[in-house]
Amino acid sequence: MNTMITAIGNLTIDDIVLSDTAEMYLASIGGNALFSAIGAKIWDAAPIIVSRIGKSFPQEFKQQVKELGIETALVSVAHNDIRNWALYEPGGARQFVNHMTSGSHYDMSITAAELPQGCWDVDGIHVAPMPTDVQYDIIKAVHQNKKKNTVVSWDPHEYYLSQPNFNKMAYEMLEMVDLFLPSKEEVSAMCGERDIYACIKEFASRGPAVVAVKMSTDGSIVYDKSSGIFYHVPVFPSNTKDPTGAGDAYCGGFLKAFIETGDAVLSACQGTVSSSYIVEEIGALNKLKADFSAKKDRFSLVKKSVREL
Repeated sequence: MNTMITAIGNLTIDDIVLSDTAEMYLASIGGNALFSAIGAKIWDAAPIIVSRIGKSFPQEFKQQVKELGIETALVSVAHNDIRNWALYEPGGARQFVNHMTSGSHYDMSITAAELPQGCWDVDGIHVAPMPTDVQYDIIKAVHQNKKKNTVVSWDPHEYYLSQPNFNKMAYEMLEMVDLFLPSKEEVSAMCGERDIYACIKEFASRGPAVVAVKMSTDGSIVYDKSSGIFYHVPVFPSNTKDPTGAGDAYCGGFLKAFIETGDAVLSACQGTVSSSYIVEEIGALNKLKADFSAKKDRFSLVKKSVREL
């Protein structure tokens, strides 16, 4: 039976602009819940996306992803969907700019009260970036309702963590999750200029068995609390076309592996391979249709390059 994973987060409509090639891809469906689900699906998980959708979200989406192996539990709300300009500058820098008519994160983030009953009976639950107070309520609900052995992973949202009351909530959430999977920017938002390794150890002391920090093109720093060892896991050398969603896919691949192995390093390697496929295609649905047949070879290459820090 396939590993079942619930991905809780946002769905978006993205207009992607690649300045290096002067290409533009309009109305591409994206969002952290979708990319997390794809990251897990690459490794043959059975994911379900739990999210809000707004007034203009494409009705065909649910059937499109179902045909590709992803289920959905979507809550319709009377708000505009999140619509972004995803602007990629020469050299790889990027920024997301909301359309003037875009819905806000609060408009389009599912609440704890809206979580469907079917999202609990799974092997793993991933909570993707949303406003910190929204995540707090969701993670509390997950902690109270999940099955005993369900693994919970959490990826925070950098924008909200700098607020003192949200920072406090973030530290409380660490007590309720098994895997903490932030970016380096989110670590800085929580810890300021403190040493990243000291911050990671502090995070783990609050609860998570593993903390893995996504370092963009520098790979990830992985801390296994049980052994007290830090590892560096490098990226796979992909032909990058569109890095949108790579960090979310890392989380999905990581969670799937950890459910099955309980091994921090193997999980990070699997998450890294998920990311490697995501960056090679433009648009989430195209990424989901890609050929993943070389994933074990990619995994072996990444694993050979892991080193202790």
